[in-house]
Amino acid sequence: MCVVLTLIAFGAGYTGLRRARHIEDVPTARVRSAPQGYVELIGHARSLEGEPIIAPLSKTECCWFQYRVERRGDKDWRTVDSATSDGIFLLRDETGDCVVDPEGAEVTSRHKQRWTDDGSGWGGHAVHARLPSLGRTADLVVNIGGKVLEGLGSGMGKYRYTESVILNGDPLYAVGQFHSVRSGNQGHTRRELTGAILREWKRQPETLRERFDRNRDGVVDLDEWEHARAVADREAAREQLEQDHIAPIHTLKKPTDGRYFLLSNLEEFALLRRYRWRMRIGFSLFLALGTAVSLMMSTRL
Repeated sequence: MCVVLTLIAFGAGYTGLRRARHIEDVPTARVRSAPQGYVELIGHARSLEGEPIIAPLSKTECCWFQYRVERRGDKDWRTVDSATSDGIFLLRDETGDCVVDPEGAEVTSRHKQRWTDDGSGWGGHAVHARLPSLGRTADLVVNIGGKVLEGLGSGMGKYRYTESVILNGDPLYAVGQFHSVRSGNQGHTRRELTGAILREWKRQPETLRERFDRNRDGVVDLDEWEHARAVADREAAREQLEQDHIAPIHTLKKPTDGRYFLLSNLEEFALLRRYRWRMRIGFSLFLALGTAVSLMMSTRL
């Protein structure tokens, strides 16, 4: 058991170290000028228009949620239901908006609640989750009181509920794969646009002859076709120039190369501090447990 705990402690310390290094090494970018690829963005979470995202347990309107329902067994808690939202939302900074697809992200939220009850869904802490704000001081008192009741009643509750959310307007820190896409033909080259225009003209041969058959012999010869190609090229250039003024759609999602996809409503420094503490505690436990394992083995030998 000590060997297993030693390996778990090392894993916790190592993952904390890697995530802290990741946050430190990836430079912060702005949405409008971010390079294509792996980036770090800092802004605020914003809900998209349309059907809202609702956290199932607390009925809170949010940008993202994750919940778990556990039932007390004879010896431990067993998960009976859990889910993580995959609805998209926005990261907004002073330069623009980026659509965030949270699927596959490692999310750290400061809005996390846990409570127990007998299955009716109205534990002491859960009541607070379903009520509107009573003011900052009152909310703090009710929140602390709910957690105290939760602790006192944890031995009696049959069900345990855990829920984390990212709310609309929360600070949002994100590291992931950034990609900008353009609508319509904006992603096409000028040569591709020219070819598309010529193909469209070929579908209307009478209009093509009327426009480019200069000697009126009923056939668009080679010289007339070259003139048509030049006109199509000019129209493609004009269309491309007009479309360049349309803002692209920026997206952020999980990298395909296995790198971390991190989302958090903690400030960058707070998230970095949390991972550093995980690293310190993990490696400290690894050293302590490793020493204990060595002593037990030497004593046995």
